[in-house]
Formats: sequence, C-alpha cells, structure tokens
Amino acid sequence: MEIHTADCPLGAKCEELKLEDTKPVLYRCPWYVQVRGVDVNTGQETDSWGCAIGWLPTLMINAANESRKGAAATESFRNEMVKHSETTQKVLLVAAHMANRKAQGNGLLEQGEICE
Repeated sequence: MEIHTADCPLGAKCEELKLEDTKPVLYRCPWYVQVRGVDVNTGQETDSWGCAIGWLPTLMINAANESRKGAAATESFRNEMVKHSETTQKVLLVAAHMANRKAQGNGLLEQGEICE
C-alpha cells in the first residue's frame, strides 16, 4: 500500500522556496514548528520539525502524563503530612495528659496510658 501525505487543512505549504529579485527566499508556515525533547519510549533526545496541528495529539498525551505525575506527587506528599500530623497529635496528647497529671499532683503516668 502506498501512503501519501494529504494537503494542509489550512491550504499552506510547510516550507516553500521562492525567488524574489533572483534571490531564493524560504517561506515557512507559522504552524511548521520544531519540537525538541526526550522520547519517553527510548530515552533518546528528539529534534523534529512538523505541523503544530499534527503535534497536538502527542503534546496532549505528554501534558496528561505530566499532570498525572504531579497528582501522584501531591498525593504522596499528603500521605506523608498525614503521618507526621498523627505523630504530632499523639505527642501533644501525651504532653497535655502529663501536664494535667502534674497539675493534679501525680506526675507519673502508667505505661498503658501513654500508648493509647
């Protein structure tokens, strides 16, 4: 099967060489852009030219992946903060309980009371 690239939906050519006053001038469509980055599948750097309209699906998938990573990092941070908050609450509860006991005249706590 033979594959052909269809014409631009905007009616332009990506790059076109024209002569103006016998000098060659390269006309480039503003949608014809260079995309640089790292291929997530191979880990190799890429540097490609193509139509921005054609790049949209790839860039949208990349944006969704980055958003997913950010959400996972936020959730992980939240979980760590919850653990630290619980520990802090336990320490404050023991300190308040000890202060209450001291105020009543008995400064000693039993082991079962501390570990609740």
